[in-house]
Amino acid sequence: MIDKNKLFNLFDDSLQQETISSRKSLDDFIKSPFAKIGMFTKLILNHFVFHEKLKKFLDKEQPSYNSQSTREAADFTIFNRSWHYIKDIDINNPDCIEAILNFDPKIFNKALQSSIIYFENCEQYERCAHLLNIQQIVKRI
Repeated sequence: MIDKNKLFNLFDDSLQQETISSRKSLDDFIKSPFAKIGMFTKLILNHFVFHEKLKKFLDKEQPSYNSQSTREAADFTIFNRSWHYIKDIDINNPDCIEAILNFDPKIFNKALQSSIIYFENCEQYERCAHLLNIQQIVKRI
């Protein structure tokens, strides 16, 4: 039988330390404003792409399917999940401003505008105000 203690002693401690170090740097990146803006933008843009492809598929197959209720459920999920990322962006923080400036303004603005429209329809005006403040910075670029 293999002794697990001997097996794990085969690995070099420096390799384990390197793995721990890279894991910490990945965690730091995920918490960074750049990653949060990226996740926000990617979620919303992929959502639009998905629905375009789904629409084409459903038009072709014509199943008995309520696309409107599915769209509403998907919108709720995507916009609220994307809010989870963008809510931490502080326009008074220089790191957040730098992250905003590093994104393609057209793409980021499209995601922001879509979110503002969605949250206006849901009457979540505090979220709209936060997104609008970020959008004003993007428009200055």
